[in-house]
Amino acid sequence: MATPSVLHVIEESSAIDRLAEPIHRPVRALLGKSPALRTALDGTWLSHPLHAVLTDIPVGAWTTGFLLDLAEVKGISTKFRKSADIVHTIGLVGAGAAAIAGLADWSYLNDKPRRVGFVHAAINTAVACLMGASLYLRARKRRGPAIALSTIGVGAMVASAWLGGELSYRYGVGVNHNAFEGPGPETWVGVLDELDLLEGEMRRVEAEGMAVLIARKDGKLLAIGDTCTHMGCSLSEGRIAGDRVQCRCHGSQFRLSDGKVMVGPATSSVPQFEARVRDGRIEIRRGPMNGVVYTHATEDHTRHLPVMRH
Repeated sequence: MATPSVLHVIEESSAIDRLAEPIHRPVRALLGKSPALRTALDGTWLSHPLHAVLTDIPVGAWTTGFLLDLAEVKGISTKFRKSADIVHTIGLVGAGAAAIAGLADWSYLNDKPRRVGFVHAAINTAVACLMGASLYLRARKRRGPAIALSTIGVGAMVASAWLGGELSYRYGVGVNHNAFEGPGPETWVGVLDELDLLEGEMRRVEAEGMAVLIARKDGKLLAIGDTCTHMGCSLSEGRIAGDRVQCRCHGSQFRLSDGKVMVGPATSSVPQFEARVRDGRIEIRRGPMNGVVYTHATEDHTRHLPVMRH
């Protein structure tokens, strides 16, 4: 089939790297120095990738404009001319906003996904230029050439949207990488000897098929999901930063007490677990969303320490 072969050419083209690298490096450096900007552009504050939200604006507006133009070309009605011009303008503004958020998403990619993302962005840039030229001609009452340019732009937009779909569905860009893990144990499960986890340390353990990070911080046991929701990296390979763990891959930060994402690029939180020590073993079970209970059990009784709530 032709479509997979086109994708294969893009994925394997090292020539794209030479074009992408001069853009990729400074953008990634800028976002690395500004957690606030990174969090804003990635959509952490929205709990949803911002780029995916913003792309609906140009796609919806330009598709609507195409249909209104079609009504004019087919002689159905010319009363929608002004509306067509307005929605084409809205689409162009929305495309600019989506491009900025998309550039942030792309800055975290490497190898094949980065190449596909670069071509996706290049086509979108060409589409924006076509739409801008179309608006220029519309303002000068040259509707025939204007409609021709915007129609070509819509066709290119469809091709670009297909590549965007490949980034999400083939490579998992913007997808919560915890989505397909199990919910974790509902009852207490032993996962680690108590002496194997010292103050200030983190460990990755497996509990009923789910990766869990266990940390000892200020004498308390804390347990959250170990898989970063952004790109699937192991949080236990990162570092503790105050009351948070910072992912080593792209700098996302999650609160150790409840798994809430505090700094992007991740947009989804990780699960929270309760943790306790019983007979020298650290045990965990799936916990509530509003805090972590740390309990300590002996052979004779179980002593519940205060709940940490933030």
